Amino acid sequence: MKGDDKYLAELLEGAKTRFIIPVYQRNYDWKLKNCERLFDDLIDLAGTNKESHFFGSIVSSALSEERVIIDGQQRITTTFLLLLALVHSLSDGTITSEDESLSEKITEMYLIDKWNKDEHKLKLKLVKNDHNSLARINAMKFDEMIMESNVTRNYLYFKKRIAEMKIDPVELFNAIEALQIIDIKLGRDDDAQLIFESLNSTGLALTEGDKIRNYILMDLKPDVQEHYYDEFWNKIEKNTSYKVSWFVRDYLTAKTRETPAINKTYQAFRDFSEKENVLIEDLLADLHRYSEYYATIISASTSSKSVNNRLRRIGLLEAGVTTPFLLSLLQHWDQEEIDEDTVCGVLEAIESYLFRRWVCGVPTNALNKIFQTLHSETMKFANDSVDYKDILVYNLLNRSGTSGRFPNDEEFVKAMEERDFYRIGNKKLYIYDCLENEHSRERVPVVKGLQDELYTIEHIMPQTLSKKWKDDLGDRWEDIHQKWINSLANLTITGYNSEYSNRSFAEKRDTKNGFENSGLRINKWIARQEKWTEEELLERNALLQKQFLILWSMPQSDYTPTEPIKEKHSLDEDFDFTGRWVAAYEFLGSRLVTKTWKDMLVEVLKMLTEYDATIMHQLAKEEAYPGSHFRSEEADCYNKVVDGVYVYTATGTITKLDLLKRVLDLYRIKHDELIFEIQPQEITEQ
Repeated sequence: MKGDDKYLAELLEGAKTRFIIPVYQRNYDWKLKNCERLFDDLIDLAGTNKESHFFGSIVSSALSEERVIIDGQQRITTTFLLLLALVHSLSDGTITSEDESLSEKITEMYLIDKWNKDEHKLKLKLVKNDHNSLARINAMKFDEMIMESNVTRNYLYFKKRIAEMKIDPVELFNAIEALQIIDIKLGRDDDAQLIFESLNSTGLALTEGDKIRNYILMDLKPDVQEHYYDEFWNKIEKNTSYKVSWFVRDYLTAKTRETPAINKTYQAFRDFSEKENVLIEDLLADLHRYSEYYATIISASTSSKSVNNRLRRIGLLEAGVTTPFLLSLLQHWDQEEIDEDTVCGVLEAIESYLFRRWVCGVPTNALNKIFQTLHSETMKFANDSVDYKDILVYNLLNRSGTSGRFPNDEEFVKAMEERDFYRIGNKKLYIYDCLENEHSRERVPVVKGLQDELYTIEHIMPQTLSKKWKDDLGDRWEDIHQKWINSLANLTITGYNSEYSNRSFAEKRDTKNGFENSGLRINKWIARQEKWTEEELLERNALLQKQFLILWSMPQSDYTPTEPIKEKHSLDEDFDFTGRWVAAYEFLGSRLVTKTWKDMLVEVLKMLTEYDATIMHQLAKEEAYPGSHFRSEEADCYNKVVDGVYVYTATGTITKLDLLKRVLDLYRIKHDELIFEIQPQEITEQ
């Protein structure tokens, strides 16, 4: 690898030199603010006597006259667009220059190879979608420009700034020629991928998806890169709405039953790829297949209207945590291992599970672990004689602990009465869509109406009570108002909220656009009431509770396991481990069977000592006092971790787990990295 200081113009100049942005690179990504900063810097440079302005590094490998850009495509592409905008502004008369040959000089020196074929005239070849935009701009086909492209947007921005600038075009061109770079050429033995990962560019940071694309495609021959990009990667990007990092994270979760941190998705993917040791084409084909499932989930566009309706509703719940499970479910359906009715039943159970938990305020910290293993845990017991849905429902219904439970009917309707349903963010889209449309084929577009603010949430009993309202509510008006104001019983949707204000109930009902004339089903019962007092609130609350139990019913399962199904709970969960058997645990990429909490504690500490013995010895040294958790010498009730480190084990389960939390904090390891498999039956504490 060799780097030289030079002007960017020197790099771009040359009759035959072409610059190739390989397909494994991301699309051109500079935003208008990046272009604004560059143009402002050039204007400032034109007004000074500075001979140069540092513009970052360009890393490339050479293939004859072609330079394959490893890093720096954002700067090269932006400079190319600026030069094109300058040439076109001179050509169409937007600006004039004292140098009449400036347009021709820029074109022949920097922009085109006039001796090459038409399709190869441009000296810059971008990634496919970007290159289409650039080609249309270069050909001045302005009526065919791709307006959603960053290439087009930034070109038009430069055209606008050039038209407004107060300096001569020659001065701008001279400033461009003063941009200085470090030109880094890779040698035959240089590891392009390793160098690419370690670069700290002045441009936009690479996403995890960018790194994964480069990892897969970088070392392949150019023609193979093109084929794999067109056949697989470009389709993956489109299927995932270009949110490849998040898709791959969900893909890995579905495949490995472990969820990497989003900023560690690339490394997790590398580890997965190396462990699986499959052909690149097979890996890309699998990613592509799952990206199609991903697109189906996002758009709710399967071949089944019933399944689509359920997917749409889960989407409205903003339950992204379910995506890895849904990927596995759709793959299972695609392979014809389950039918449409089973998929619908599973989605209905999951929707009820999610919504009941939300209404009851159940903590969500366990959901990630639940959904990353739900499919695999179900598949362990599924066979021709046992229904997939029955096993899955049994699994959900029999989760113990606060954070994993499926709220029962009594808890659900009680929470529904007490919950504030007014300040609920986007959940209002889901709730009112369900209440209004239920399962009717004649759907009212509630979601779009709320998003576009055609509909708003209406307090039937207003937030500010008039004297008339107070009189109608009676002596207890304050208590009634406080209890019911934001309850679902007192809320509805309307397109005429501002007209209702704090009018009396009769006025809200009978006015021109009142409840009586509403086209919404949700308002029909309200329109039939003579008054709106606590009596009506109680009655509507009871009706809504019945509707809740129908819409979000508690699923049933006839499944009885032939062997106990072990629950999984991580160290960070709100779960009472007291009186429960630990059968196994997962930690640092390993699953180990154990017999007691004591054995687990000692074994985990041994693993940590192998990871870094210094911290453990320091604990033994600092806590060498009677009754401490650690000591450096053998003693009663202390178990050996390693020579010079002993841990006190004559404690209860919770004390052992609290100790592990403290030690993991010292090692900077998250508590959810330690997962326990718990036997279902309760016993005396180990």
